[in-house]
Amino acid sequence: MSIIRIFAVLLFPLVAAAQCPLDGYMKGKGVLDLAPSISFNSARKFEGANGKIYDEVYKGQMFSLFAEYGLTEKFDLVAVAAAVFTPIQSGLQDGGLFAKYRPVQVKLGKAGKLGVIFGTGASFPIGNYEPTATGALGQNAFTVPARVILQWESPLGLFLNLTGGYHFRIDDLKEADIALVRKKRPEYEPIEPQDFTTFLVKVGFPAKHFYLDGWAEWQHTNGGADYVQNVPDLPQAYGISYTQVGGTAFYTDNGRNGCYLSGGYILGGRNTSRIQRITIGMVFKME
Repeated sequence: MSIIRIFAVLLFPLVAAAQCPLDGYMKGKGVLDLAPSISFNSARKFEGANGKIYDEVYKGQMFSLFAEYGLTEKFDLVAVAAAVFTPIQSGLQDGGLFAKYRPVQVKLGKAGKLGVIFGTGASFPIGNYEPTATGALGQNAFTVPARVILQWESPLGLFLNLTGGYHFRIDDLKEADIALVRKKRPEYEPIEPQDFTTFLVKVGFPAKHFYLDGWAEWQHTNGGADYVQNVPDLPQAYGISYTQVGGTAFYTDNGRNGCYLSGGYILGGRNTSRIQRITIGMVFKME
């Protein structure tokens, strides 16, 4: 079984806004942001069950599209979609639809302001791909997140974002996929996909012509299957945990449209590759 199959749960969260499609800002009523981007992903190491490290090389590109629209001053809709290109398999794989609502933003005088945002939605397959096929970068996962975002903004614009989330896995393993594994592993007893939690810390500074941020994110899954080399299994059931860090630099000449460069690196975890990602993208703001 190729290790390439396992990367999707790590790659897809990097599609939009580097780490999560739900950030701490609201667009404003009637404002639409569109952000196409291309990411270059590579890895040389993979961490399987019990922290065992394998020398596995991976390279691939991902084209993604991010869109966010402000229905009101306090309510935004978000959509993401991704297409993956590797030497083995290419095409549409995963996407998502999300909503976020800011019920309150408290002014703190000279200390700035503090906002609370609740977000949810769903990520799901948008292409007809098989996660058990070599080269698949998706898990065929259907995930519903529940996220709480706290964002403090100083009078100068410097901000601190704390985001916590619980992600419900509501997809089921297919009997046909289980049967394929049992042909090579008759004693196989499948483990259902497990829910997972995430936590993000981000610090950034927006200005008239640029935006900068740096972040760290943790994902943890209790239970789930583990990758073991040369043992047939279903990647859809793997329990993924990881720590990743990254940052974004954005420039705009007119305060509306601009370009950005971002990057991320998986430091390590469970059933995860140490992926390095470089993303180049554009942002178009329309009212």
